[in-house]
Amino acid sequence: MVDIAWPPDLMPYKVAFYLQSHVGGAESPITRTTKKYGLSAPRWVARLTFRGGYDGMPHLYEPGGFGPRLDSLLADLEGGLNVAVFHDFRRPMPLRPMMIRSSLVLDAADVGDTHITVRGFAPGAVALGLGDYVGGDGRPHIISHSRTIDAGGTVSGAGSIMADGSGAAIIGVRPHISALIPSGTFAQWPVTGRFELVSEDAGQNETEVGQATEYALDFTEKLV
Repeated sequence: MVDIAWPPDLMPYKVAFYLQSHVGGAESPITRTTKKYGLSAPRWVARLTFRGGYDGMPHLYEPGGFGPRLDSLLADLEGGLNVAVFHDFRRPMPLRPMMIRSSLVLDAADVGDTHITVRGFAPGAVALGLGDYVGGDGRPHIISHSRTIDAGGTVSGAGSIMADGSGAAIIGVRPHISALIPSGTFAQWPVTGRFELVSEDAGQNETEVGQATEYALDFTEKLV
């Protein structure tokens, strides 16, 4: 099994990218009341949709030549045997302009933590925003309103996470941290995850000769 970085110019025209909760439960056969409980392994699910053509020599960022490149990439992924590394193409960077005083670094975080602290922002300035992604442990984490508040962070009415007087921002995340984050880890974007194809037949590409092929590729996060 190898990790294959997604080519940066091979952009889908439609994306689904969401966190699938991990919930268990049972229903009473007598009263039909239900009991639900959270489990420990939420995962990211993605669908990338492309319209790839076969129009001569491929060029960077040119969908007219995406078809052969997608065929090759899907062959290399071997139906989920190998891992694709990519981000949410809709939101590769934080949505709000950040006021930065120095390099953005993370405080240490342990497995199971539900928040992280990012340092390097201008004091009292906008740091990140709800719905942005942060990483550090090898998988994406979406910034959560409830977990930010629970951890003592500050959220504006418009959903901005605010830095404190020292330039540090407390950020609640989902899912929880899954691997140790060393102190001083640099915050980087885009935040990528590791995904495997759901189907061995993802490379099906029937189309009229001379026309573009529609690819809808379903992935689930590869959990360690």
